[in-house]
Amino acid sequence: MKFIYKIIFCAGLLFVMSVINCNSDIVHAQSSTKAQKGLTVSPIRSELEIAPGVSMDGVLTVTNSTKETMVVDLTAESFSVINQQYDYAFTSESEMTKWVSFSDSKIELAAGESKKANYTIGVPLSAEPGGRYISLFASTNMHVDSDSSIVSRQRVASLLYLTVTGKITRSGNLIYLTSPNIVTEKVDWSMVLQNTGTTHFRSRYDVKILSIINNEVVATSQGDALILPGSLRLITDGLPSLKLPGLYKVVYTIGLGDTPARVETRYLFYSSPLVLIFVILIILASIYTAYRLKCRKAKN
Repeated sequence: MKFIYKIIFCAGLLFVMSVINCNSDIVHAQSSTKAQKGLTVSPIRSELEIAPGVSMDGVLTVTNSTKETMVVDLTAESFSVINQQYDYAFTSESEMTKWVSFSDSKIELAAGESKKANYTIGVPLSAEPGGRYISLFASTNMHVDSDSSIVSRQRVASLLYLTVTGKITRSGNLIYLTSPNIVTEKVDWSMVLQNTGTTHFRSRYDVKILSIINNEVVATSQGDALILPGSLRLITDGLPSLKLPGLYKVVYTIGLGDTPARVETRYLFYSSPLVLIFVILIILASIYTAYRLKCRKAKN
């Protein structure tokens, strides 16, 4: 029986450690949301379609959330993504930056003040159809804190997802999908999508969890992600929460731009940690009991 007691102790210890880790993650997430804002812009993102040879006017709202006056510089840079996590790379040496002009590239903001910044995007007549990606930066020098003489450069961006109209394609591929098979708590699923077209598209995905017994939908979730041309994007999202233990079917419907949506089916077993531990202990106890009975028969 000492063997069984050791198993119970280890299982309980693992469960307690998982709870502690979960709580520490929550505390970390809460503390990270307390970061103070200084300079902000809106909108954060815009999706535009402009024909070659046409110009379009836009407006940025620039806000000073500090208690000091600031001078803000407005500039434009092109951007791209450099990995599947969609980290951005910016460059000011691009012909696309010449497409953008500001009515006033330098504005002054009093403490707590917001101002409108007007700009114009002019697409050359010779521009080829497809996606172009431009970042509108607002930059200023800020003191690290009210009692410090140290000055840092803060930059915030409004991203323009621009499509030059014409003969364009939005072609997507599902590279792989990872879905958990055994679930005891809230977990994530992930996929990698590829855009082989000439402009971006928004992949909208739907996740449904169905009972394996009567095929009834018991939980759903939805989401979307922007996929740039010539890139692979890793998308991670949480599975919908389940209440009752059992075997379930998971159906993923994944939008791929102009390509027909992809439907993938996976299966999972769900149980709460305590129930799973209890089941494992019963199985181990049964094996141990069977082994003891076999040993007694062998002695007799």
